[in-house]
Amino acid sequence: MTKKQIFIVFFYCILWILLFFIGWIISLLSAFVSISMYSIIFFGIYFYWKKSIKKTPLFFIDFLWIFLYKTSFFLILCVWIIGSFSYYQNEISPAYMPFYTISNWKKIIKFQTMIHIGTPHFYEKVRKNIKIAKDEGYVLFFEWVRPWKEENMKKFDEALGINFTPTLYENFSRLYGLTFQDNIYFLELVNNYDFNIDLSIDEIIKLYEKIWKNKKNNTLPKEIQDVDSIVIEELSKLNDKELQILIYINQAIMNFIIKNDSLQKSFLKEFWNEALFEVILNKRNGLLVENIEKSKYDKIFITYGLLHFEWVLEKLKKIDKNRKIIKKEYLYPIRN
Repeated sequence: MTKKQIFIVFFYCILWILLFFIGWIISLLSAFVSISMYSIIFFGIYFYWKKSIKKTPLFFIDFLWIFLYKTSFFLILCVWIIGSFSYYQNEISPAYMPFYTISNWKKIIKFQTMIHIGTPHFYEKVRKNIKIAKDEGYVLFFEWVRPWKEENMKKFDEALGINFTPTLYENFSRLYGLTFQDNIYFLELVNNYDFNIDLSIDEIIKLYEKIWKNKKNNTLPKEIQDVDSIVIEELSKLNDKELQILIYINQAIMNFIIKNDSLQKSFLKEFWNEALFEVILNKRNGLLVENIEKSKYDKIFITYGLLHFEWVLEKLKKIDKNRKIIKKEYLYPIRN
């Protein structure tokens, strides 16, 4: 055997062993069938191309050695790219949720940016910070869109393009090996000065329908995706080892997206209903700023989504130029 053939045998032996370890005989057979099928397809293409230019094609066995050799390098490259990306995002440079303290020397605002799925450690740290702040006389302003009339919930699902069930975040978080944000966990710590500064679904739909009428190029999603069922179905197909690999890659992708605000906003504008996006982001921002300004409390702790912070800070500074960030800390929502 040549050195190239020895490398091919060694590589595929390792590959078969890993596939058997990860997914047992099903994964092994699936990979074997896929490689066999693609080798036949590419040989057919190669064979007819050679015939078309009137040259003698290789025998299938000779072509197969070349195909397996090149495929092995392609697989190694894919594993290296995905593995390097995942390791960098998860271990070297994970995303963080900033924890800001803003002051105009009259009113102090502690703004904890949030994510709807994260590690238990992240939510425990947020809870601890809320408790410390409340011991110092702070009140809590929190984000929590409230469901209301059933007909408006249906309209919301249609506008969003997703069947937004109560268990959506819980099931979705399983794909990332994380837990979901449960606001109950942050309430009634030290005292009951907890204020839900948010819109109900009824209010969102009312505002949305007004904006929709004035939007010229707005389009609705073609159909409502039952994400809950899709996630549950996909999870049922994976064994524990396969799920752990998927979780690690998914966490890397999430870390990457969280760190890129412009990517998040462009993605939402491109694929979301623009009128609904304006309500969910901008109108709720305005509501939060309004409540901060009219509040009789001088110490406010806020838990709100990451994308809301910059807009809210900008509006607060326009109202009072003396406001500025006096402290910035970082919590890591995905790093264990």
